[in-house]
Amino acid sequence: MNRVGTIAVALVVLVGAARAEEAEAPSREPYQMIRALHALQDDIARGSLEAHNAQPALLKRLGEEFQKVDPSVWKEPRNSRAVVTFLLSGGSPQVVDGLRSRKLLVLDEAILDGAIAYVEGRAEDAKARLGSMHARDLPPTIAAEIALVQSALVAQTDPKAAIERLDDARLLMPGTLVEEAALRREIFVAGQVDDFDKFEALAQRYFRRFRHSIYAGNFRQRLAVAVARFSFVQQSDRFPRLVALLDQLDDAGQRALYLLIARTALVRGKVEMADLAAERVLGLTDEGSSERERARFYRAAARVVTNAHDQALLDLQKIEVGRLPERDAELLKAALAVGRNVKKALPAAPAQQDQPGEAQTSMRPRIDFGRSLAAVNRAQVLLDESKEQLKERAR
Repeated sequence: MNRVGTIAVALVVLVGAARAEEAEAPSREPYQMIRALHALQDDIARGSLEAHNAQPALLKRLGEEFQKVDPSVWKEPRNSRAVVTFLLSGGSPQVVDGLRSRKLLVLDEAILDGAIAYVEGRAEDAKARLGSMHARDLPPTIAAEIALVQSALVAQTDPKAAIERLDDARLLMPGTLVEEAALRREIFVAGQVDDFDKFEALAQRYFRRFRHSIYAGNFRQRLAVAVARFSFVQQSDRFPRLVALLDQLDDAGQRALYLLIARTALVRGKVEMADLAAERVLGLTDEGSSERERARFYRAAARVVTNAHDQALLDLQKIEVGRLPERDAELLKAALAVGRNVKKALPAAPAQQDQPGEAQTSMRPRIDFGRSLAAVNRAQVLLDESKEQLKERAR
């Protein structure tokens, strides 16, 4: 069945249940209605904008139908569990509260309390009720969704625990919107704990399975910002693996990401990484484009503190400042100030040591722009301003 067909079936099934001409047909139970929601969500994971737009109407209809079903139906545990899925998918908490106040639901109170607390934004209450549960011990119909909630509750305080919960969520419901959401979240948590191997494997899985998801565009934008901030991306020995991963993006996505990586690396003094990323952009852009001009600037700014200083300074002087974003125009002034004060390439030793936990760059000397500009007060101010602008952009 095609995507439009799935959406139509999902809506017709529920709307039709209320029509008089179908009164003789057996009523659908809540767990069966939830199957229509899952079908719609699977289409969202495959990239259907129509399915995404139809979901609110379907949830509204589900809420209406839930309030109409015979009270005896709720004695079946799978029907009561369907309410949890409904709630965590964006369904009305008021509908759930109404069913609960009538004492119709046959469900662990801690699960229901925790789910309601979560959707209402009461994180501590949700954690108190759901935090100690083991998703794999729960009924399969709600296990993955509870694991997804648990991961969100501990992501800031215990990222390793969040990764474990997200592993559970995606493995319990493979190929669904739950797995898609779990992958998106877990990729960034893996980056936060500097687990490059897991980050790489999960990102490859996401691009392979969900590159057409309705959320994939936003995911790529977040990935661009996050990758540029993760410390592992500044280690040049991992650059080929990063290239292999990003090759799965279209050219526009790659250009945007490599430009962001190059600039971030430059500001942080990781000149080899800045140079490598800028070179990738040059291979992805046409002559005369503004992106190519930016790449040339980042490459020259990185090389101005290396043995290629003389040529890099000439290249910097050729950059058309009017074709750069304002924040890059300011950074260009800072780079020129550095280049003009470093009259010749500095000796390879003694080289500035990287901070603990950072990989050393093979291109020497490694110059931190912030420290190099200390002797050039105006340039230092300009660089600091550009750093702040970068932080604002990355938030």
